[in-house]
Amino acid sequence: MMSWTVILGIVLLLWVTYDLFSGKTWLHREFRRSEEPFAYWSTLLLWLLVALSCFYWET
Repeated sequence: MMSWTVILGIVLLLWVTYDLFSGKTWLHREFRRSEEPFAYWSTLLLWLLVALSCFYWET
């Protein structure tokens, strides 16, 4: 059985993939790739790091 952190990591990776194709992402508000590219890519990278860290928390 997979641990809850692996499941959370998979869900977050799916969310990051969806955000990559939709062109908008969320942190404390919505960032659009066309309007604020630096904020968009920074937020997407942050969510990607959070998602990947979930796989390292597994014990």
